[in-house]
Amino acid sequence: MASPIAKNGGADQVPFNNSEPERNSDTDVNDETIIEPDSDESDQDQVTAPEVKENGHDDSSLREESSDEEEDEPPILKYTRLNLLPQSFFKKDPISSSCFHDNVFIFGTHTGLILLAKPDFTIIRSFRAHKASILSLYTDGYYFASGSMDGTVVIGSVEDANDIVMFDYKRPVHAVVLDKNYQKNRSFIYGGMSGKVVYSYKSWLDQRSELVLDEDNGAIVGIQTIDDLLLWMNDKGITIYHITTKQIISTISKPSDSFRSDLYWPRICFPETNMLLIAWGNYIWSLKVSVKGSGGSGAGSSIRSRYLPSAPSLSFRSVNEKKVEVEHVYKMDFLISGIGSFKDDLWIVLVYNQPEKDEETGRVEVQNPDLKLVSSTDGSTVHEEEIGFNFTDNLGLNDYHLGKHIGDKSVRYFIMSARDAIVAEQIQLDDQLQWYLDRQMYLEAWQMSQHIVQPIKRLKYGTWYIESLTNHEDWTKAAEMLTKILHIDPSEFPLGDTKSTLNTKNSVSSSVEDKEAFVKEVSSQWGHWISIFIKTGHAREITPVAPADTRWNLPKQLFSDILNYWMELLPDDETFFELISQWDNDLYDTDSTTEKIESYLEQHEDNVKLRRQLCSMYERSYNPRKAVPHLTIMRDPKIFDFLVSNHILPFFVADFPQFIQFRFDDPSDIERMPVTKLGSKLHDVIGILADARHEIAPADVIKVMFENHVDVINYFYIEELVSIDELLVRNFEDVRIQLYGQYDRQKLLPFMTSHDNYDVSKAIEVCERNSLIDELVFLLGKVGENKKAMQLIMEQLNDPKGAIRFAKLQNDKETWELLLQHSYSRPEFIKALIESSDDQSSAFYNPITILQNMDTDVEVEGLRDSVIKVENENDITLIVNELILRIVTKRSESISRTHYSDMIRGMEVDESDFEQYASEFEALAVVMETPQGKHRLVKETELVPESLT
Repeated sequence: MASPIAKNGGADQVPFNNSEPERNSDTDVNDETIIEPDSDESDQDQVTAPEVKENGHDDSSLREESSDEEEDEPPILKYTRLNLLPQSFFKKDPISSSCFHDNVFIFGTHTGLILLAKPDFTIIRSFRAHKASILSLYTDGYYFASGSMDGTVVIGSVEDANDIVMFDYKRPVHAVVLDKNYQKNRSFIYGGMSGKVVYSYKSWLDQRSELVLDEDNGAIVGIQTIDDLLLWMNDKGITIYHITTKQIISTISKPSDSFRSDLYWPRICFPETNMLLIAWGNYIWSLKVSVKGSGGSGAGSSIRSRYLPSAPSLSFRSVNEKKVEVEHVYKMDFLISGIGSFKDDLWIVLVYNQPEKDEETGRVEVQNPDLKLVSSTDGSTVHEEEIGFNFTDNLGLNDYHLGKHIGDKSVRYFIMSARDAIVAEQIQLDDQLQWYLDRQMYLEAWQMSQHIVQPIKRLKYGTWYIESLTNHEDWTKAAEMLTKILHIDPSEFPLGDTKSTLNTKNSVSSSVEDKEAFVKEVSSQWGHWISIFIKTGHAREITPVAPADTRWNLPKQLFSDILNYWMELLPDDETFFELISQWDNDLYDTDSTTEKIESYLEQHEDNVKLRRQLCSMYERSYNPRKAVPHLTIMRDPKIFDFLVSNHILPFFVADFPQFIQFRFDDPSDIERMPVTKLGSKLHDVIGILADARHEIAPADVIKVMFENHVDVINYFYIEELVSIDELLVRNFEDVRIQLYGQYDRQKLLPFMTSHDNYDVSKAIEVCERNSLIDELVFLLGKVGENKKAMQLIMEQLNDPKGAIRFAKLQNDKETWELLLQHSYSRPEFIKALIESSDDQSSAFYNPITILQNMDTDVEVEGLRDSVIKVENENDITLIVNELILRIVTKRSESISRTHYSDMIRGMEVDESDFEQYASEFEALAVVMETPQGKHRLVKETELVPESLT
């Protein structure tokens, strides 16, 4: 408990300097004395740090490997031996205590030497402050305090060597800390073998006074402050004292199975501003500080001002009541020499391993300490490493320390022993990357370096990994990894000139140029690796992953080589066809590839699939004309569609007849097949030819068809043109007659009767050649060969009715005479003449004449019926004529009477209309009513002007 009465301290303050004072033999040991620096240490203010050792790589001698096998994962920490302290340290001046602050590092030795250095180990100064081991060091960054086995406390300025004092308390001081406002109030707290926790401060008269906060609970082995809380450790346990309220707010008792308090001293660290870790023996306490109330007197108030306030400063103020909670208490199975916070909710713990006796030799062997990472959530060990210290003989737990410093670039952990020091640093990403590279673990280096190095540099790591795979003949895996390592999103391909003047900002322009450079490098790597795969005979593995995007701008020959590889595997492997159908023609050298295929087909003519693929390649490469010979070899029935779609139809007019034959399994089918079926089969081809009429003159088509004896195509072709516009076949009348005569006789005679622009003699030849008598008769009649025509009708056709029609059509006496003379001996003609007699024929014959002139020995079947029929028809005709005459007569009489009545009838008209009627009628009789009511005839002159009479 804190004593309520302040009493004067056991030491007076005197200036601390480096001069040699005169010392009386009877000087009181409680007085502050001037410590004379040793002559051999007086120069240490000028000690300069040795050359800084490169810390980029792990010093493997500092960490004992658990096995001889190569680690698969990078270490969590890297280690370097601390060699930046003066040479006398660790040898002549073993380190007994150390303190690490953001701004200053302090090292104390067993010889009483203190070294102040900056975090980069630039030495500020060194001096001998004590005559025995320094047991405690503390600093707030501006002032430092040290406690020693010799019972003295030295407090001084970090920067000002003259601002330093010493206090002698006669008994060993185990712990000393400064008041948070020491710069103003010069107060501090200390404790040690006396078993007291003492607050030392200056009183009103600038005299130093002391206040005992706790005593009679064993030696004080540790003191620490956190904000306005004060903690000390002794046999009672951990006592937490609230400076503001001047009371102990919590006491954490030591576990009953814990070690003796002064055997293993506690180690303390602050993971956060409101967190506290205390490792003591084999126990770890995690404490959390929180505020229970609100308001307060301000954290800057000192203990002295709250115990002994001046009268004018007395006031009533509310304070923040602090609360300390124990979050975790872990009992570990090892002894702890140091503790600190680590990342990811881990604690870093320096473990002291007690010496072990060798059962075989009986010798006691000293063990190196371990560095463990302990989970803060359950106290389990997640990682541990043995630390390889030098000179560990006779060192105990209290001889090891662990300090932490958070620098600008990394977090360093200082693992200190009396005769050696090791710096452990958290492995940074750069360190991990280098670790992987040193061990040729290029895949891991590539995977983790995405946001660490430039893309081009990262690309190198990936290609090194690919190279390692190929060196181990794992070509399949290498090809698979190429797609990942050399992957670029298509949106990242450069779209234009990255040096355009539109990029006015250097940063933007630089970024675009860097991206373009990266894309070019990736493209170059693709070309490099594809070439390697091909040259080493692994085109099969690279084929599925080779980028088939033309924007990569890869050498075309690479893809041509891949195609050549797969072509050689035909027909057993058809990958070649898949690639050709998938790849753009611009991806490979079309000329060399097609030449290769042409050569292959010369040896393998029956490979229709490859030949058809070649045609497709020619078409895609805008050389469709080169495909036509191959389509011809394959007798492709759709060759006309190919010619039309590629606009090359006019170049192959001479081959049309041959191309048409491809539509038939047997070329002779075009001659044997019925015309109607043939027309249906060739309908699309004829349509193509007709649609191309503006590119190919119909005369050229007709000519080539005739020359190749496929006249029927001309028939269909001309008919198609006629259906579009008959003017298209103007001047082709002779051809049409020829074709109609061959393939469509029904249209021949109507065509000849409706058209005149044809050569009749040629038409006659056509009709004679094709035995077209009806059409020939028409033509003979057209040229005046009536006699010959009539003979054909009578002799060839034996068509009496046709002969009569022809005679009526010609309507001349000679023709009728020829018909009559030929008919007298032929019964069917006699009968037809009798039955066909009418008014038109009556001028040339009548039935009676036929009967009179016919041969007597000619028997005409049905003659009687024909005669009766003619008579009946004559009687009926007479009766009909008489009836018609009567009807006409009666109708005429009726019309005459009506007309006469209209002519003689009178009408009443207005005088104004008289002139109109006078002009319409030849004679007018006008009756006028007199004034006397009588009527009289009026003379014309009375009514009509003389000009009209």
